[in-house]
Amino acid sequence: LDSPPDTIVEVLQHFDYQDPKQVEAAIKYRDLELPFKMYNVPEVMEAGLKWTDEYVSSYFDGTNNDNVPPSRGQCQRSVDHFFAFHRPDKWDTRLLGPPPSTDVDWTFEKWAQHAVYADEVALPINKHHYYWQSGVPREERLQKRKHWTFVSRDLPSFSSPDPTFFGFNPPEQKGIQCRFGERGVTAATHYDGGRNMIAMMTGAKRYILSPPNACPKLGVVTSHRHPSYRHSMLNFGRVTLLDMEDTGIEMSEREREWLRVSGEAPTLSTVLKAGEVLYVPSHWFHYIISLQKSAQCNTRSGIHKEGNPYFGGLKEVVECVGEGDD
Repeated sequence: LDSPPDTIVEVLQHFDYQDPKQVEAAIKYRDLELPFKMYNVPEVMEAGLKWTDEYVSSYFDGTNNDNVPPSRGQCQRSVDHFFAFHRPDKWDTRLLGPPPSTDVDWTFEKWAQHAVYADEVALPINKHHYYWQSGVPREERLQKRKHWTFVSRDLPSFSSPDPTFFGFNPPEQKGIQCRFGERGVTAATHYDGGRNMIAMMTGAKRYILSPPNACPKLGVVTSHRHPSYRHSMLNFGRVTLLDMEDTGIEMSEREREWLRVSGEAPTLSTVLKAGEVLYVPSHWFHYIISLQKSAQCNTRSGIHKEGNPYFGGLKEVVECVGEGDD
């Protein structure tokens, strides 16, 4: 994060949303359960221009003057930059120590101020990092527009009750999830069952994708009783430290072993920039690093069980981690 390469070579297929022929090609990729990116998406670019800190904050704190219903969100704090997913109700502090992240009583405005600070000072990875998340319930799209919150209004292709390119299976849509990250915030590798369209309004995030059949190499937790079930606890940022001495970071031999294994997993890296939309197929694993203060929202369009014959699907994930919720 602190010393990126001069050039990041993109290998993921990109499609222009304003070109009908390219949209047709993107639909073929989508039907084949292959990841890709769309660029030149008007509503995403327009939302990016609208979503200043003042604009977004006004809808979370209820100070907007346009009669739009208020939105709800929650701030989380992690002990460092790495947000390892866990279910709080299953996290036993007697056995596992303090949880990797906790909810904090911050407003969006306060979170945004810290995110700006994190960019300005290049916040070190060992400091507390903060993350803001908010969701739009699936029922909202079925209500009259006057009851829609700002996210649904600003991203109509994500909230429409009718099929769109991004929300192509409305009956299976589970709402919209929005994530506001600050520099360095890293989400551990995990998969989602739903076919996932991720729009980046502001900032940029790096996504490291792995197909379903790579699951055995990713250190994914397979115990249903574990608070991080179906997520990995591995911090891939440490792979480059394995052959270094005196890194100042303690790693157990087991962690080192798993990092070496994961280093051999097939991966695809892409930087999702403002105005772009990333398609992550069902059961594809993704590891996410917020490169700067950022805002992204996603919607899912049901599960594709078969997946891709070359990269796998639900079957390969079930063989790896067992049956579970998505």
